[in-house]
Amino acid sequence: MIYTITTNPSLDYTVEAELILGQINRAGSEVIYPGGKGLNVSLSLQRLGEETRALGFVAGRIGQTIRDLLDDLGCPHTLLDLSGGGQSRINVKIRGPVETAVNGRGPDLTAGDLVRLLELLQNVERGDTVVISGWVQNVAFYVSILRQVAETGCMTVLDCSGEALWQCLECHPFLIKPNLTELGALFGVDDLEYAEGVELAHQLQLEGARNVLVSMGGAGAFLLTESRELYFANACSGHTANTVGAGDSLVAGFLTGLKQTGDFGKALQLGVAAGCATAFSDWLGTREQTMELMEQVQVEKSAL
Repeated sequence: MIYTITTNPSLDYTVEAELILGQINRAGSEVIYPGGKGLNVSLSLQRLGEETRALGFVAGRIGQTIRDLLDDLGCPHTLLDLSGGGQSRINVKIRGPVETAVNGRGPDLTAGDLVRLLELLQNVERGDTVVISGWVQNVAFYVSILRQVAETGCMTVLDCSGEALWQCLECHPFLIKPNLTELGALFGVDDLEYAEGVELAHQLQLEGARNVLVSMGGAGAFLLTESRELYFANACSGHTANTVGAGDSLVAGFLTGLKQTGDFGKALQLGVAAGCATAFSDWLGTREQTMELMEQVQVEKSAL
């Protein structure tokens, strides 16, 4: 089982519009999806045929709508009601000449909420995987989760940035997945290039990460393993319609490939194909789209 954790799910209200500040803007089209990085990972895993369950928190009527949408999509979930009440957040995604997003903050989590989530994770076993994704208000929240599940020997995956990532490295996650911009920001480096990115990924290993998967958008992705093997995969050619969720689909594809084959190179190939399938779609890519793109992804392996 692959569990995903999203502490702050959302409704993603996506509109097509040419945004002009200071004026009334009318949408050419609109759609609502369940949002949040962990939910995207679970939905992508489900589309690839993997067993998954989305864990996290919701609040109010918006939270119930998130549950209802996941039910409609057939995605298993256990989303707890936040003890403090309030409403889950709404994110506004504007697709126009320039992609723009306004993400809501969402309700606050309490220590009691963490306790209830840790109780859900008591069923995690050695052969399971736990994926923690997205921004969190309290970094200690993530550290507590990683410490508990690490005792089971399960695989842990972390997709967050900034201080949350730094503090979680002490828990030695199996895999972390920053994008190139996030990786550079960790070290105060702008406009990071591939070769520099590999060096900084190695620095994160020295800080505690075991394997580092870095997404580079249209330039593809690379993986630096704990055995010092470097894998690079090119991105597929196609029209980018949507970048939301592409990194989450990359994670889902990578985990699916690793579970099915045990081979890092094949896992990276499937991950990049899944990420590109989402980038070329209005929402999350399908299994059929992912399989069609597989032959475009070439993986190169070298030693660091």
